[in-house]
Order: sequence, then structure tokens, then C-alpha cells
Amino acid sequence: MKKIFYLFFTLFFLSCVSSDLKNNSLQTKFNDAKKSFESEKFSKAKEQFQYIIFNNPGSSLATKSQFYLAESYFNLENYNQASIEYDKFNMISQNSELIAKSKFLTCKCLYLLSSDSNKDQGDTQFTIDRIQLFLEEYPNTGHKSECEDMISELRNKLAIKDIESGKLYLRMEKYQSALIYFELVLSEFWDTSLSDEAIYYIILTHILSDDLEQAKRYYENNKANFKDTSFIKKSRNIIKSGERGEKMKIFFETIN
Repeated sequence: MKKIFYLFFTLFFLSCVSSDLKNNSLQTKFNDAKKSFESEKFSKAKEQFQYIIFNNPGSSLATKSQFYLAESYFNLENYNQASIEYDKFNMISQNSELIAKSKFLTCKCLYLLSSDSNKDQGDTQFTIDRIQLFLEEYPNTGHKSECEDMISELRNKLAIKDIESGKLYLRMEKYQSALIYFELVLSEFWDTSLSDEAIYYIILTHILSDDLEQAKRYYENNKANFKDTSFIKKSRNIIKSGERGEKMKIFFETIN
């Protein structure tokens, strides 16, 4: 009986020693990984943090490593993978301060991945929604101003896309379709810098569709809404050109 007891005790002792050695080894590896990160050797740090996560999942070191892994990808400008790793960290961490930072950086990754306005904008509204959700969750965040700037720029991209779509329909002489896009800018993105262009192009669309009187009425009803007063002069000029029957001149000067 004593032999069995000593056998179990020995196995338990060796197990504890092995566990301590493993933890000490991983702590050393974590310290080395942090040194790589702080030295801006992000590719090396990424691999070191991945090793810790893989070899000791669920541990506090693995959780810390998960955050630094996301940070490494962010600094390597791999924003897609960084956003994935930040989301993983948010699911396993209980550090509220780092979670808030991680959620903000996820938003920033999505913002930096946003396409140019002349490309598909399918993910842009999703990114806007994520940033707005962050602001609702953290109304007193120190990143509020930056988040608002990101939303503003993303909304401008969506507005530009609609303006360009409207201009495309003008070139195709599909005036009703063009009006839909220009009016969409005014209803959805009235607070952006593109609202002036939308009003201007609506006036232009009426002229090109041979409805000069509607162009004049629309101008009179909306000229006070121009944020940039230079559009008042531009609008008057195309109306005068329309009165002179210079549709082709207007078309080539404003659309092409």
C-alpha cells in the first residue's frame, strides 16, 4: 500500500515540476516575444505569440499573447487578419480596458480596409455600423473624435459612389435613373460635402432632359441649401446655357 502511495506521490510531484518548468519556459518565450514586438520585429513577434497560444491555450499568457498577436498583424498592416485576431481577444479576455482598445482597433482595421469610392462599397456601411456600435458602447471614449472622422469619411465615400452612378446614367441619357441617385445623396448624405453636387446635378439633369422650367424652379427652391456659394454661380451659368439651347456644351463641360 505504501509503495502505491509513494508511486502516486512521485507522479504527482513530477507532474507539478513539469508544469512549473513548462510555465517558466512559456513565460520566458512570452518575454522574448514582447522584446521582439517592442523592437518592432513584428513578423518574428507574431510567430512567437502564436507558439504560446498554441502550446498553452486558455492560459493568461495565451490571452495576453492573443492581444499582442493582433497588434503585430496591425503593425504589419495586415488589417484583415488583425481584425480577426482582435475579435478573438475580445471573446476570451476579461480586461475591460484592453477590450475597449481592441474593439476600437477592430473598427480602425475595417476603416483602413475600406475601398476607394470608385470600387464596390458593399462593406462600407457595415464598417460605419461597427464604429457607431462602438460609440454607443463607449460614449465617453477618448477615440470619439477619430471615430466621428472615420464615419464622416466613409459616408463621403458612399455619397461619391452615388454621385458617380448618377453621372453614369446622365451619360447614358437615363435621366430618371440619374435623378434617383442624386436625390438619394440629398436624403441619405445631406450632411456631407456632396450635397452641393447633388443639387447642382439635379438642376443639370432637368436641363438635359429638356425641362428647363423645372430646372429653374428647383434652383430657386434649393439655392439657399448650397453650403458652397460657388455652386450658385455654377448653377446660374448652366441655366443660362440651357436658355441659349447649349445642351451639348453643358454636357461636355460638366459630365465628361
